[in-house]
Amino acid sequence: MKIVNLKIGTRLGIGFAIVLALSVISTAIGIWNMRQVAVATQQMMETPLAKERIVSDWYVLIATAVVRTSFIVKSTDEALATTFAEDIAASVKTGTGLQNSLEPLLTSDAEKEMYTVIKALRAKYQQAKESAMKAKLEGKTEEASRIYNSEFMPNAKSYQGQVLEFLSSQRKSIDLTGREIARLYRSSFNLMVLLGVLILALGAVCAFLISRSITRPLAEAIKVAQTVAADDLTSHIEVKSTDETGQLMLALKSMKDNLSNIVGGVRQNAEGVATASAQIAQGNNDLSARTEQQASALEETAASMEQ
Repeated sequence: MKIVNLKIGTRLGIGFAIVLALSVISTAIGIWNMRQVAVATQQMMETPLAKERIVSDWYVLIATAVVRTSFIVKSTDEALATTFAEDIAASVKTGTGLQNSLEPLLTSDAEKEMYTVIKALRAKYQQAKESAMKAKLEGKTEEASRIYNSEFMPNAKSYQGQVLEFLSSQRKSIDLTGREIARLYRSSFNLMVLLGVLILALGAVCAFLISRSITRPLAEAIKVAQTVAADDLTSHIEVKSTDETGQLMLALKSMKDNLSNIVGGVRQNAEGVATASAQIAQGNNDLSARTEQQASALEETAASMEQ
């Protein structure tokens, strides 16, 4: 079925339905993309960022413990080890708690492998620290310095370096997730812009086609009505559709044809009246001539009778 044969209301309904459908699709895609961004952000906040914060606190704790141990071992005050005993115990407890909260969050094999290496380095670090602190408490200053230089510091550097590497990997993971969120946002934005342009273009095309399919037949109907109003019944009316405007053109065509038939009938009757009038006039002329002849005959008769 041609579109011009559809009812005007149907055409308008189809045009609006298409625009509204695209609007709904655009809105649905926008909501879905927003949900994707929200999910990615939530995932970044729940696991990678939590791990990065735990490892960051862990690294600060290690750095503080190394500085404190170095201060105790290198100091000439023998009472410092006893003074910082509670702080050292609290630091160890805090470090253990951070490890226990970090371990369940590890998901990849690389993270688990790196964490195993860190635990082994931490054990060596703790053993060297305890040995140096014990020697310091026993007054063995030289032994404490030896353990500090040959065992504690190398193990502390390795331990710190591995934790720092683990922290760097977590931050890289967060950066990667951030870039993915940014990419998803750009993709969603571009798609929304594309759909917006498509809706605008399709709406403009639908408005143009529907308007033209209504206004052009109406303009033709107005032209036909003006021609008939100017007493011109010779125009040819072509009905091209079956919609409301097509029905209007069909009605105008029927009106013009009926008017032509009426005018033709009136003209034919007028010609018949003119013929009859001519015949009556001819009869009157004949009657007048015969009357004149009778009058002449009567005059002749009267003259004869006088004679």
